[in-house]
Amino acid sequence: MTTLRPERYSALAIILHWAIALLLLFQIGLGWALEDLPKGAVQFSGYQFHKSVGIAILLLSLARLVVRLFKARPAPVQDGKAQMLLASAVHVLLYAVMILGPLTGWIIVSTAKVRLQTMLFGKVPWPDLPVGQAFHEPAEVLHGALGTVGMALIVLHVAGALYHHFKREDVIGRMLPAAIRSHGAIGIAGFAAIALGAGALICGLFLSFSGNKSPGAKPPGEVASGSAADVPIEEPSASASSEPAVAESAAATAAKASPWKLEKGGRLGFAAEYSGEAINGSFSRWDATIVFDPEDLPGSSIRATIDLASVDSGDSQRDDMLRSDSFFAVGAHPKAQFVSTSIKEAGQGRYVANGTLSLHGQRKPMALRFALKISGDKATATGNATLQRLSFGVGEAEWSATDQLKDAVGVNFNIKATRQAP
Repeated sequence: MTTLRPERYSALAIILHWAIALLLLFQIGLGWALEDLPKGAVQFSGYQFHKSVGIAILLLSLARLVVRLFKARPAPVQDGKAQMLLASAVHVLLYAVMILGPLTGWIIVSTAKVRLQTMLFGKVPWPDLPVGQAFHEPAEVLHGALGTVGMALIVLHVAGALYHHFKREDVIGRMLPAAIRSHGAIGIAGFAAIALGAGALICGLFLSFSGNKSPGAKPPGEVASGSAADVPIEEPSASASSEPAVAESAAATAAKASPWKLEKGGRLGFAAEYSGEAINGSFSRWDATIVFDPEDLPGSSIRATIDLASVDSGDSQRDDMLRSDSFFAVGAHPKAQFVSTSIKEAGQGRYVANGTLSLHGQRKPMALRFALKISGDKATATGNATLQRLSFGVGEAEWSATDQLKDAVGVNFNIKATRQAP
């Protein structure tokens, strides 16, 4: 018994086709733009997103291949032998690009000297492939070429579809919902799809990634001017320590303590020692919620969140190492957070904020010492703290020895703030 081929592709095949087409064009544009992004946190964010989109394309392409193999589809349009051979070659090569592009990218990530945990869209951990370092360079060369090859194949694919459409052969319509039937409507839908594809390519080329924003603070319910709006405050789980709730409760019931908004130009830095050499760096993205009054210390609180991917130590290779799984592991733990539990006076204009630092999946107590000068509604503060990196699991394996890289790391800040209305 012969199974009749349908006039159109199945609904699932249609959905997968257009989803992959738009994502692939977006990914090609994004891939071309990555090298031109500013080095550091901006480029890091771009590459992380590029990896996520690539894995999404791989999974959708494998699903599309399964549908193609097991679901009945329309018969090939009859044409000249050369045209049919070219059409088949373009289809096969497109599948190769859709699958080999993400696979070679996955190999590059899995064999990189600086290992970074891949988190799909910042949420789902994705494993590395068990392949050797010898695969790195060939994968890198092939991956770079596939963008250009993929773009050429897409142009040929679109040209072939338009060629048949102008011959009044229903090729485009087979990949459209059955409701679109007339030749004119199919043509309009086809050109709309081309416009959407061009838009996806342009979107990838010019997509903006945050990174070089000035530090700032956000009072409750408000993002401060100059702060990193894309760095949300991480709420601890219910099973975690209750210090944040204590701090928030104190702020809510304070009679005098007021929120403060950080001004632009503040700095959050760190200092470490490697082989006797001082390493000084900073973070370009961080924010804070500050409620404070010297006359109401029980009602005062500090909550600061740092985007660890924004680390800048003055050396791009070292910054990549700090972001890697050996140190901050920003893929799995993108942010650090300090939440005060109490603030006490330590002398004239000097204070100690005791609290908890969450870093690299660990929560440890930390004391933040700072000097504060308030003049009307303006304040200037400088402060510092010391932490032991190994207690947070920062610097593992060969970096766990302290003869070269010291365990103690200093944290320092210098900020100006303006008092806000309660």
